[in-house]
Amino acid sequence: MNQKLKLINNLLEKRSARRKEGKFVIEGPHLIEEAGDKLNFIVYCEKLPIVKKLEDEGVPAYKVSKEQFAELSGVEAPQGVLGVVREFGYQFRDVLKADKTLIVFCVGVQDPGNLGTIIRSADAFGASGIILSKGTVDLYNPKVARSTMGSLFHLPIITTEDEKETIGHLKEKNVKIVATEASAKLNCFNSDLKGPTAFLIGNEGAGLSKEMIGLADESVSIPMVGKSESLNAGVSVSVLLYEASRQKSQPSPSGRGG
Repeated sequence: MNQKLKLINNLLEKRSARRKEGKFVIEGPHLIEEAGDKLNFIVYCEKLPIVKKLEDEGVPAYKVSKEQFAELSGVEAPQGVLGVVREFGYQFRDVLKADKTLIVFCVGVQDPGNLGTIIRSADAFGASGIILSKGTVDLYNPKVARSTMGSLFHLPIITTEDEKETIGHLKEKNVKIVATEASAKLNCFNSDLKGPTAFLIGNEGAGLSKEMIGLADESVSIPMVGKSESLNAGVSVSVLLYEASRQKSQPSPSGRGG
């Protein structure tokens, strides 16, 4: 049992451990339920319904004291169960969906909460997948996993070591690359987002580099009528994905779906 607890602590604290083991930690009944067959084992301090269900299904389950669980938990009010989960093995082809391709490409997003919101929005508005640059916060960071509310299990998410190369591959697949830029003259409501689209989302403070903006097919802004100068990355993505989803759902002039 001590080896299990040591593994969990390492996975919670070290990105290098998560990469080496190919596993990460989730906490709470909802995330445990969403993980499905990706679960390796669970640790619990209360015999919740989800614990009995998983035990009946043959998932290894280990009981610890409330004090031991509190030391493992990453939240102020522990929910009594956590699980060790296998990392995903998605490939580039998995984020593509023919003419329905809608991708969020995160380039240097650092805040775990922002990435979690982006993943939830992508799930809600029917994105085909998410691409993360090597400079983006780790998908398997416990705070990221928690803030996705289970959406990280619902769509393909991949990491790329070379943003420029990946953009080139997207263009080869006729995916329109749209950069987000506060100063862009074209706003997202006037951009044609009906076809295969990938939104480039930059770092919360610095935004996208000029080089990345230069690789895009066009840049768009989000029009605002209030006094706020900007939106955070998570909210911006929500607006962009909603608009893209709305446009894609509109019938074409011929009466067929666009």
